[in-house]
Amino acid sequence: MSKLVQRIVALVVMLAVVMSATAYGASTFVVDYQELKSDAPVVMTVNGEEIHADEYASYMMSQIINYQQMYAMYGLSEKNMASTFGDAAKESAKQQVALIHIVKQKMDELGLSLSYSQKKNIVTANKQNAEQLGGEDAYLQRLASIGFDMDHYNNYQYVSACAQVLKDYYFGENGVSVPSDDELQKYFDDNYITAKHILILTKNPSTGETTRTDEEAKKEAQAVLDRLNNGEDFDALLTEKNEDAGEAQYAKGYTFTEGQMVDEFYNAAKALQEGEVSGLVKSQYGYHIIKRCELNQDEFENMRDSIIAAVASEKGTAGSIDEMMQQWIDEADIKTTDAYDEITYDNTKDYLPADVQTVLNSDTSDDDGNAQTEDAQSEDQSATDSQTATDEAQTADTEAAQ
Repeated sequence: MSKLVQRIVALVVMLAVVMSATAYGASTFVVDYQELKSDAPVVMTVNGEEIHADEYASYMMSQIINYQQMYAMYGLSEKNMASTFGDAAKESAKQQVALIHIVKQKMDELGLSLSYSQKKNIVTANKQNAEQLGGEDAYLQRLASIGFDMDHYNNYQYVSACAQVLKDYYFGENGVSVPSDDELQKYFDDNYITAKHILILTKNPSTGETTRTDEEAKKEAQAVLDRLNNGEDFDALLTEKNEDAGEAQYAKGYTFTEGQMVDEFYNAAKALQEGEVSGLVKSQYGYHIIKRCELNQDEFENMRDSIIAAVASEKGTAGSIDEMMQQWIDEADIKTTDAYDEITYDNTKDYLPADVQTVLNSDTSDDDGNAQTEDAQSEDQSATDSQTATDEAQTADTEAAQ
C-alpha cells in the first residue's frame, strides 16, 4: 500500500474510533450523500468539482490532531508542531478530501449506489451505539473536537461505504478487474513452490544470538543428510532434528514464491524436482536440507489476493483497490486556489464549519465560566483561611494572657 493511501486509511481508523466511542439518534443521521452549500471560499477543485474551505478545514483539523497524538510523547510545542508537520498535514488533508470526492465521482460514473441493506447496516450500527451516548450534544461535541459537523461526517460515512462497494465491484468475486480463475491458477502453478526443510541453526532467528559455530552446524547437518542418504524417512528426521519451530504449522510444507524466502532457500527449492532432496544449503540462519513437495493446492485461496496483484502487475494494471485509488488520485485534475494557501496549521480552526465553531466556542465559554467559578471559590477559601488564622491567633493571645 502506498504511503498516501496509508495516510488516508489512518483517517478512516481515527474516525472509526470516534464513531465506536459515540453514537447518535436517527434525527441527526442522514444516509444519502448531501450536496452541501457553503459561503466559504473555494480552496480547491477535484475534476472540476469545487471544495470549500470549511470542508477542507475539517480534514486538516483531523490531520493536525492525528500528528499531535502521534508526537505528543516527544514533548513538541505547538510552535514546533506547526513548523515540523504543518506542510505534511496540509498535503495529507488535500489528498484525503480529493479521494473522498473521487470515490463519489466514480460511483456516479459507474451508476453505483449503496443498497438498502448497506444503508440499513449503517443506521443499525449507529442505533446500537446510541445507548453509549450521553446525548446528542455530547456526540456533536465529540465530532467538533476533531473538526467535523454532522453534515460533513454523514457524507464521510456514506463515501466510506461507497469505497467498499467499489472494492467489491472491481476486486470482489467476479469483479471486473479480477483476472479469470484460469489465469490465476496458471500463475499459481507456474510461480509457487511447496517445500519442507530440516534446518540446523547457527543463530537464534529472533535475537540473532549465535547458537553454534558454522562448523558445528555444518557437521550436524551433514550427519542428518547422511542418514537421509542411507534411506531414513525425511519426515521422521524433520520431526527429530528440525530447528524451524514455525514449520510445525505447515504439515504439507511451506508454499511460497520468489521474494518470500531467503534467496538461497528459494533458488535451491526451485532447482529441485518434486520429491527430490537437496544437499546442504547455507543461509544466514544456518544449514537447510530441502525437499520439494507436490504444490499444495489448498494454499491457492490463501494466496489469491497476492496472485491477483501479481497478475495485474504483469499486465500493468492495478491489482488492489489501494493501487486503483492511488491511480485515481494521480490521474485526477486537482487544483488549489489562493484561498487554499491562506489556511495554515495555526489558523485552521477559523475555517471550520460554522456549527463546529459554535460548539467549540461553547466549550471554551463553559471552560471560562468554570475557571471563574473556581477562582471565586478559591478567593472565598482564602478569605475563610485568613479568618481562621486570625481567630486562632486571638485565641492563642488570650490563653497566653491568662
